[in-house]
Amino acid sequence: MYAMDRPIPAFYCCYLLRSIKFHSSLYVGSTPHPVRRLKQHNGTSTGGAKRTSKEKLRPWEMTCIVTGFPSKIAALQFEWAWQNTHLTRHIPSEDRITKTKTKVRISPRSGRERKRPERPSMSLTDRVANLQLLLSVKSFGRWPLAVKFFSEDVFRVWQQLVKRAEVPIRKGINVVLETGSVTAQVAATQPEAALEINIPKGIDALDVGYGGMKEELEKSRELMSLDVAKPCVVCKHGIQANEAMTLVCPNATCNALSHVTCLSSHFLQQEQNSQAMLPTEGKCPKCHKTVQWAGMVRDLSLRTRGEKELEKLFKTGSSQAAQEPAHFTEEDSWIYQQFDSEDGVPFSDEDEGNDERPPSRLNSPIAVKTSQKPKRRGKYVLDSDWSDSDILD
Repeated sequence: MYAMDRPIPAFYCCYLLRSIKFHSSLYVGSTPHPVRRLKQHNGTSTGGAKRTSKEKLRPWEMTCIVTGFPSKIAALQFEWAWQNTHLTRHIPSEDRITKTKTKVRISPRSGRERKRPERPSMSLTDRVANLQLLLSVKSFGRWPLAVKFFSEDVFRVWQQLVKRAEVPIRKGINVVLETGSVTAQVAATQPEAALEINIPKGIDALDVGYGGMKEELEKSRELMSLDVAKPCVVCKHGIQANEAMTLVCPNATCNALSHVTCLSSHFLQQEQNSQAMLPTEGKCPKCHKTVQWAGMVRDLSLRTRGEKELEKLFKTGSSQAAQEPAHFTEEDSWIYQQFDSEDGVPFSDEDEGNDERPPSRLNSPIAVKTSQKPKRRGKYVLDSDWSDSDILD
């Protein structure tokens, strides 16, 4: 059962980490705050993951991220599948790039053989190829995902794999390469580039809060605060100011309002997909510009369930606060539960039982009271509930 009192998270991503010293050492994880998480991995901030704590492997770099997850649990589900592409049921066994290896052990006591699937070693090419495969499977086919690369050599691997791939990446996934900060050598030879040397680049430039939605939210809140009833642009029936399930066109010059069910049906008719339950995008009936369904629903969730987040966002002089990620629990918007349901994939990953931290934790958010004294917390704090890595010395 999912909590329904929090907005859709502003940001959550899965990432591929690589040791700068040993490029064969890789780590797949997830986080709502990449900059903070990278500092933890590199030991400059409290926390981090045990598998990235070896000094000989530091520093680490974040080579790419996958964004656009409708919830924290959705990101964790994708993360586990990316870590365990040889096991996940989201990829049919015949389509898997990485195959499972079976390890046989003989018990010294009973003499019985014990067979256990062994995690195969994966190179950078394997990780990137498996990412492409996951982005093409049906389970994640209607999520508004995007991929950002911060390492040019990893992006080149992606490009080469795209050319050779038998199954093309599905439409709608935005893939970009973002370059890092301006180097001193470039600044010396290109004065115009030196002017941008203090502008955040790479993961430092990521908007992990709701700051980028401020203007859109200002417009939608103003429209919904009017006492005069406005017609739905689809069904033409009036929409009251206090009517909760109302979508607002995100385009600045368009004031179109619509019922969620009306616009959903309208977009699905445009898409001509009889099997889909929710759309991914569509053209606004009023301004006729293409709008993203996920963005409109995020705006709706903030207006109806994000009182604390809105207070922080619109507080005078709180530009810094607007960049801070919202603290949310393990919940889903009803609208994104349907995203998952149409594929028959529950958010509690069905591949559970083969990771160091069992996925059952995700279904038990309520702590059990005990008379025992709490154990002292260790040095490492995980942002990712199912963190894992490939460390190849």
